[in-house]
Amino acid sequence: MKFLTITFSLMLSLTLFSQKEMYDICPIKNSEEVPTVHLINEDTKPINLKEHIGNDPVILVFYRGAWCPYCTRHLSALQEVKTQIDSLGYKLIAITPDNFTKLDSTKTRTKGLDYELLSDSKLEAINAFGIGWKINDGLYKKYKDSYGMDTEWWSGSKHHTLPIPAVFIIKYGKIQYQHVDPNYSQRLEPQLLISMLKAVK
Repeated sequence: MKFLTITFSLMLSLTLFSQKEMYDICPIKNSEEVPTVHLINEDTKPINLKEHIGNDPVILVFYRGAWCPYCTRHLSALQEVKTQIDSLGYKLIAITPDNFTKLDSTKTRTKGLDYELLSDSKLEAINAFGIGWKINDGLYKKYKDSYGMDTEWWSGSKHHTLPIPAVFIIKYGKIQYQHVDPNYSQRLEPQLLISMLKAVK
């Protein structure tokens, strides 16, 4: 199987709310196996991601949370091409550091999604996939005081960590392609994703 080239658009000057620090991330590489991590689904049940995926073709989308308008727009855009994703044999799963009690907020703010949402409030998947970055104290305060967005409230934890928005295409339990972009406003376009799915054979 021929793996596609890793795509990184490391636009560190266009960062979240004037965040000017380097992102210390090391995303999981193509051909590596899906790590064994534990998440919580919408029914409050624990999910072993590796077992849950198995050998099935899956798209994992990591998003920052229901509070993020860029994230909810991207999730909604993916919903619009879900029929095409289904026809290509892929399952769509979105993962967030939001606590499982907040997963309904994602569906409310996207006006409904019919694909799976998983909570990673303990950062097992985010860290294992190498895409987590820690908000410094100043930025956390700015989020909370200026934007009314408290990551502690959304995640139910004080880890102050968010994922770089990312998409991973998985098949046979291994990473086939990834899109990881520290510029939070840049997301993988749905039609480009469809093209990638057709190319991964």
